[in-house]
Amino acid sequence: MEKPLIIPFFIPHVGCPFTCVFCNQWEISGEKEAIQPEEIADYVDAYLKKARLWPDRYVEIAFYGGSFTAIPPEKQGEYLQAAAEQKRKGRINGIRLSTRPDFINKEILDRLFFYGVTTVELGVQSLVDEVLKKTGRGHSVADTLTATRLLRKYPFQVGYQLMLGLPGDNRSFARLTVEKAVAAAPDFVRIYPTLVLKGTILATWYKEKKYQPWSLEQAVETAADWLGTFSFYGIPVIRMGLQAVENLSLQQDLLAGPYHPAFGELVESHLLLEQMQTGLSELELQEGEALTLSFHPLAQSKVVGQKKLNLVLLREKYGIERIKLVPQEKLAKNNLEISTASQSVTIKRQDFLKKYRI
Repeated sequence: MEKPLIIPFFIPHVGCPFTCVFCNQWEISGEKEAIQPEEIADYVDAYLKKARLWPDRYVEIAFYGGSFTAIPPEKQGEYLQAAAEQKRKGRINGIRLSTRPDFINKEILDRLFFYGVTTVELGVQSLVDEVLKKTGRGHSVADTLTATRLLRKYPFQVGYQLMLGLPGDNRSFARLTVEKAVAAAPDFVRIYPTLVLKGTILATWYKEKKYQPWSLEQAVETAADWLGTFSFYGIPVIRMGLQAVENLSLQQDLLAGPYHPAFGELVESHLLLEQMQTGLSELELQEGEALTLSFHPLAQSKVVGQKKLNLVLLREKYGIERIKLVPQEKLAKNNLEISTASQSVTIKRQDFLKKYRI
């Protein structure tokens, strides 16, 4: 299935009554001013003229960057009415928005349903109260679970936005977050590493040595654990890492933290490395032995890894002299075959993912 076409409208920090220690939505989104309701129709028109469209493509308007349901109800209505008009005209199929778990109630959800909202993303960030408190989120784990239960009474798709490496976070807390998220069963999740951006409380803490961001390696390893767990339970991970907006890629506003423009690919590559090592553990390898690695062509870059890192690590760990890469269309995208002159093993992704069962 093709990904939906998202027409994004950023309303940075609008409606949010709190300032989380990590938050600077103006820099994260690359947008300085909020879109206005009266601008939506023209923006959709211009966006669709440039977009890659075909008859069956699903198109959504999405309101990002703020806590949408914390905006004054009158203003919410203006935005939603403008979006609903585009839906009525058949120019879009759905309306998506992001908001805080503690700004969900029946009155709010009735309003969203009336205007035809189809997807609600919750800024969950962590499912550990200690981390939420240190981060200044202003809501609790209980708020998230209550909001999820309320949303399930409506025909909305429910998404969780999760962060790793927040103040007070660690590997144990990260594991607890993914376990609680699986139990809550959102329809999809997004995964973001915590970055230190200029103009945030976290930036001050970083300069005062009160906060140390996670390394890229730790962030990738933890995100890979999350990806493996969510994948085992059939919960799609639709994004990993922030978009590569110019101010981040040039480090104009990024002070520190595990940022990489291809963070998602690093995570997927690490998961494939774990899968390869699972297969190699089933073989009796001899020092200096040659290896043949077969995979679907679309998976090649992730199998090899950034700067061929996966191949380097396999050679060093197992004493492999040569690795022959063989793309094979017949293999499922995330299935692998590993063989030597005398042995062979197939590692199916779904079998490998059993290690992530909670």
